[in-house]
Amino acid sequence: MGPEIISAVSGRPRGFANLGSSVADVLGTSIFVIFIMMLAVTPVQTMTGWRWHVVLRRDYGVGMFVVAATDLTIAAITTGDTFPGGFFSRVGGHAFLFAGTLSTLLALPLAVTANRRARRWLGRYWKWLHRLTYVLWVSILIHLLLLFGLRALFLDAALVSLPLAVLRLPALRRWWESSRRAKTHFVARWIAAVALVSVFVAGYAPFARELAKKGVPAFTQRPSHD
Repeated sequence: MGPEIISAVSGRPRGFANLGSSVADVLGTSIFVIFIMMLAVTPVQTMTGWRWHVVLRRDYGVGMFVVAATDLTIAAITTGDTFPGGFFSRVGGHAFLFAGTLSTLLALPLAVTANRRARRWLGRYWKWLHRLTYVLWVSILIHLLLLFGLRALFLDAALVSLPLAVLRLPALRRWWESSRRAKTHFVARWIAAVALVSVFVAGYAPFARELAKKGVPAFTQRPSHD
């Protein structure tokens, strides 16, 4: 992707087109991978009782927004050939672009308020605002559904989301936490953990492979000369 940026900035033919294609492959996958890592923080805490990693939730969230904003900005200036018209007409005329743009906009207030000062200022409204994370989650899945249909990466996204959603169910979360503290139901929790982690890995692995497959070449190939 870096070479494409150089190619586009230097004004080489097809530079922007190549950049747009690389961005769609690399940044789009990166956004979802970071988002899933952010969502995994709370379930890991529920299952293990660990707290050292909780601070990563904010870092992942802010990082995801930065990557998403970069993706949206580059897409806005490089997709003219693929989707004719101005930026707003392109977004309005293509449902998957609208869903992707909406996801980025939803991430904005979450990233801006992901700090202690904002939490103190907003008080009890801070948690209410950050429930937008679930709306963002749904909008990302809709974006992937419109982009891929009921196949490929959308099904993987739904699969990796399943255990993260299950471990957020209030009744299950309360049972798991109380059992962990009381050191009871060890076998049941262990079996459930293996099943949930297995589903998570099965859904997450295709995104990791996709990122490794396309991410490395995107940063190592030479700038386009065509």
